[in-house]
Amino acid sequence: MAIFETGILLNGNILIEKKYYDASNALDNQLRAGLLAAVDGFAHDAFNTELDSFTLSSYTLVALSRNLEIPIIPEEEAKSHSLMIFTIIEKDTNEKAVKVCMKKALDQFLNRYSVNDITTKDSSYFANFTIRFDKIFKDLILKSEDRFSSMF
Repeated sequence: MAIFETGILLNGNILIEKKYYDASNALDNQLRAGLLAAVDGFAHDAFNTELDSFTLSSYTLVALSRNLEIPIIPEEEAKSHSLMIFTIIEKDTNEKAVKVCMKKALDQFLNRYSVNDITTKDSSYFANFTIRFDKIFKDLILKSEDRFSSMF
């Protein structure tokens, strides 16, 4: 039970990410972001639903999305921005507990940064937020053997 990595995407582009463990067959960052954006778009267009999670042989990708509206632009001209937090976890990790932490992380991210900053700043602007990931996910980031060894 562990989180391999987590991150936040804006319109399919990586704003921040934090890797806790390397997966043996690690995907390129932009390829992973593109995959998540494509699956999310497919879920919206084909089934009119949100991407929740999908499972591969050993991993589960969990996602939570929010639409951002830029408040100063008239509604008819506004472009909706998709903000997504994703987490790649071991297949047997408690998905419900991870989702609670993901919601908390996304809420804190939105409280910390303005919509204008989120939509206009470079990803380096958000780099310090990864420390909050550690605090929010706590021991969910540890594999069972690491959790056990940290007790001694």
